[in-house]
Amino acid sequence: MYKTDLLARVPLFQELDPGDLEKIASVLRSETYASEHEIVRIGDVGHSLYVVMEGNVAVVYPSRSADVELARLGPGEFFGEMAILNSKPRSATVKALDEVTVLVLDKEDFTRIVMETPELALHVMSALSVRIRNSDEQISGLSERSLRDGLTGLLNRRSFHDRLAEECDRARRYGDAFALVIMDIDHFKKINDTFGHDVGDTVLSWVGRLLLEHSRGADIPFRIGGEEFAVICPETGVTQAAAASRRLIEVVSEARPPTTFPMNITMSAGFAVCPVHGKRGDQVFQAADQALLSAKRDGRNRVAAAPTG
Repeated sequence: MYKTDLLARVPLFQELDPGDLEKIASVLRSETYASEHEIVRIGDVGHSLYVVMEGNVAVVYPSRSADVELARLGPGEFFGEMAILNSKPRSATVKALDEVTVLVLDKEDFTRIVMETPELALHVMSALSVRIRNSDEQISGLSERSLRDGLTGLLNRRSFHDRLAEECDRARRYGDAFALVIMDIDHFKKINDTFGHDVGDTVLSWVGRLLLEHSRGADIPFRIGGEEFAVICPETGVTQAAAASRRLIEVVSEARPPTTFPMNITMSAGFAVCPVHGKRGDQVFQAADQALLSAKRDGRNRVAAAPTG
């Protein structure tokens, strides 16, 4: 009876009559998981739907640098619903945030019940379609916000480190070179101090848009912190990296920001190429960062290459 009462409060089953609720409750089993336990894991084939009875879980997308939390679910909420419709791999990992008790509905039991009661199948499928559509929209939005910088719309530092590691892996596996360009806005602190942070934010947003619009098709721009930006250039050697960097520097210096104050914005850039200047992500980043410092020491509004050898 307890399971039936709980199911009646779960949005997925709220419209079912008591008889249908009892049918589903009769095949549910209860499971308890300790904190941090991965109840389902991304990539595994799913066979069950889970209803949270007690505790809380996090829906996460694992990445190299840190897990991206997509949603949190508590008592009365459910996850893993796609598993009772098909046998495709899980699209996210679900972790227990504390001790969690769930009711588990296996696909085999669900299939048998809906075969016996077609009306139940129609209702549950309709409810699931709404749930899945809303979840997809929510998760897509959360994931997008967690991976992008809110001010410029560029991919953020977390995304940058993930992509840098991926490019290094690809270079080691296939021998393809790639370039990393690190750039920052010259005298940005003076802009904030003179005109205010709102104008500074306008300049950052404008620079982000220019980098996005004027990077080559395969290149990927990021905002990695403050006034600092990066561009990863796949399948790019030293000569092409120098040309791509200069073009971006020139675009910024020749354009005028959308502010009421007349100002000329310039950027400095340093670049490094994998595997010429390093084979690991930290080595390539450090080489490009040192090249950026060299460009700034030499007068700013210029590009410097990482030294070889």
